[in-house]
Amino acid sequence: MAMDVAALQADFATLDRDLPGEARGSFGGTNGWTSVPLLDRRLDGAPVAMPALAMMPSVAALLARVDWRVRASYLLRQGPGEILKWHYDGQALHLEEARILIPIAVPPAAVTWIGHEAAAYPPGQAWAGDFSIPHQVENPAPGQRVVLALDVDATPALARLFPPALSAEPLRRIQLAQECCNLVRAWRVSGQE
Repeated sequence: MAMDVAALQADFATLDRDLPGEARGSFGGTNGWTSVPLLDRRLDGAPVAMPALAMMPSVAALLARVDWRVRASYLLRQGPGEILKWHYDGQALHLEEARILIPIAVPPAAVTWIGHEAAAYPPGQAWAGDFSIPHQVENPAPGQRVVLALDVDATPALARLFPPALSAEPLRRIQLAQECCNLVRAWRVSGQE
């Protein structure tokens, strides 16, 4: 799953230039990480297109695919030198919902740590991770990192688009993720963060 990087970057440049500040939100408790909703969730869970989606026709075409159900979509921007500290979400290919990330602008030094493994992908290349495991997102570079996030139903068809190891042994993955999350909570309580 890859996208036309030039179209994605051109759409983002237009959105970034024309989108008013009030349409951007802080994400992760830091002003260095912002979110622009393209497809947001209503209270009943149904997705609703947001005005910013009209400025991203390349993303609108991707969201219209009939072979998956997209629950939400966001443009996530991480500023230079910013870190989104260790956290965990209930999203993975072996769970009910998965998060697919498609980088738009990625400095070479930007990395996502999922547990002890580093992940970094080139612009336009879709990737997924087990985000139920604690992860941290770092951008030590002087440039911004911009990623398209798609929250989708995790189906067997979606899992087949990615390496089988990402959805293998679901019960073991759930147990390990719980152990890792407990360790992060204990570490925070101890004040070592």
